[in-house]
Amino acid sequence: METLTKSAYEELIEEVRRVHHITSVRSLLGWDQRTHMPRKAVKFRAMQYAALTEYAYNFITSDRFVSLLERAESEGYAEGSRESMNLYWLRRTYEKTVKVPLDLTLRLIRKTTETEVIWREAKAKDRPDLVLPHLKEIVELEREKAAYLGYESEPYDALLDGYEPGLKAEHVERTFSLLKEETVKLLNRVKEARESGRVPETIRGRFPVEDQRRFHLFLLRSIGYDLEAGRLDETTHPFAVRITPGDVRITTRYKEDDVTDGIFSTLHEMGHALYEMGVPEEWFGEPVGSTSSLSVHESQSRFWENVIGRSPEFWERFYPYLQAFFPSLYDVSVEGFLFAVNDMKPSFIRIEADELTYNLHIILRFELERDLINGRLNVEDLPEAWNQKFREMFGITPPTYRQGFLQDIHWFSGSFGYFPTYAFGNVIAAQIRNSMGKDVDIPSAVRSGDFGVILGWLREKIHRHGSLYRPMDLVRRATGEDPNPAYLVDYLREKVERFYG
Repeated sequence: METLTKSAYEELIEEVRRVHHITSVRSLLGWDQRTHMPRKAVKFRAMQYAALTEYAYNFITSDRFVSLLERAESEGYAEGSRESMNLYWLRRTYEKTVKVPLDLTLRLIRKTTETEVIWREAKAKDRPDLVLPHLKEIVELEREKAAYLGYESEPYDALLDGYEPGLKAEHVERTFSLLKEETVKLLNRVKEARESGRVPETIRGRFPVEDQRRFHLFLLRSIGYDLEAGRLDETTHPFAVRITPGDVRITTRYKEDDVTDGIFSTLHEMGHALYEMGVPEEWFGEPVGSTSSLSVHESQSRFWENVIGRSPEFWERFYPYLQAFFPSLYDVSVEGFLFAVNDMKPSFIRIEADELTYNLHIILRFELERDLINGRLNVEDLPEAWNQKFREMFGITPPTYRQGFLQDIHWFSGSFGYFPTYAFGNVIAAQIRNSMGKDVDIPSAVRSGDFGVILGWLREKIHRHGSLYRPMDLVRRATGEDPNPAYLVDYLREKVERFYG
């Protein structure tokens, strides 16, 4: 009987899947760390992360892997096929991995795992001195990592590429320059309207956490989040995580005196989770079986949070239900509530910022972290540099450090180069709205609760492709052009005119 011999590609993907199934446990450990893990487990959790990273590193740098990769590449798969894209991403991962010494990678993991916990304490106590020495070590390690990865223009590019393949700081700067200029113009219009008395009423009341949770679960079910393949938990800094295709979890936060904060946090993370749930599960473990990039990922969360979740049609449908959960809201009209959740004004906290000022928060962080990595800003000078830029952009000064540079986890977990993807996500989300609107009557679908047609468009154009295309290629296929901030500016202008006249 003839024995069928596996191709090098088949052997390679089989081993890649096996390693991925093991290392995907890290996602579960990360979820636990940010939800339920006791403080004394930190040292051992860092050891677990390091062991998993070392296991993956040893595999990707092994002679066996390199041999299989080279043989598979010589088998001649068609350009753009699932096989060729798997090989493209594996080659990219290999080249990036071998450039950075394992010792440096492990030092970064241990340092950032330790610093995340110290950051939480420093933020709670408003004590930057507790964490700045640790952040300084992280920045030095990140600079060292950038040097090993290599770059053409500046060290920051090497780190940015890890979150958005191919994106350069100069491109980010050009996009942000236009966005900043137009945002400031619109913000000045809003300030004038607010000074003349055009401000929303305050939504007051007590909103019990358990009732908020029940309403959030109702929203999730109504839109299409599969609670048999996920769950909703509470955390300080909300996130979504895919552990497996059948386990995509989201977290949120609740404030008893603010019912809106948690709603939009949940809708945001739901957008991330819906994307993860839409990637073909049979691709799990292959490079193409992951989502495209952080900018594309963020476009999905911001689309559901803002384009859908803050629309008049959304609350025409769901406000009566919200009032039933919280009777104190019967004193607030749907138009009053809608204005409140679309209010625009300078504020200190990024994750609580309105759609208009949010991008300024990102631009500020981009400019600071770029200077940190490129050596133009010392870590010890960061708190004052933050406050100075904040005054220039927003006209106000953070009264505490926890409302300033201590508010986000990203730098303290070593995520330098991450922040720009948030604003690019907003750009892509507005562009998706424009393209989807040519095929789908979005307001009518939302008003009638037909979220399936909206989710179906996203599944067809974005989700089902995973990483079969490079990120910007995917955006072009879905919308017809590269990320263009003009659509976001138009969308924000419509909002300003709708609520501020």
